[in-house]
Amino acid sequence: MFTGIVEEKGQVLAFQRNGGSAKLVVFAPSLGPKIAVGDSVAVNGCCLTATRREGGELTFDLLDETLARTNLGQLKADACVNLERALAANGRLGGHFVQGHIDCAGSVVALEKSGVDRRLEVE
Repeated sequence: MFTGIVEEKGQVLAFQRNGGSAKLVVFAPSLGPKIAVGDSVAVNGCCLTATRREGGELTFDLLDETLARTNLGQLKADACVNLERALAANGRLGGHFVQGHIDCAGSVVALEKSGVDRRLEVE
């Protein structure tokens, strides 16, 4: 479970496709050292499992299902991604309960300014 509150903006170091899967490497200087291999991390809201950690670099393996249901397959080196650690059972809930399990990708139908806010409509 996640809260939906972004903890850090990471930088994509590499995105390598390999048939129906891909390897994503993200630099997260603040969160990276706190993540263990096997931990769940929300990357742009999608729950991924860290498969490698070296200092502030995190590696994730993305399978075909993840690539088909998200826009993560469109990431390129130097892109920014939103990162959040999974919610600890004894942690403070500062946002919402978010699973990070993606059902599908939607299309933006409208994005309108409303004062200082924005109204986003997704199909």
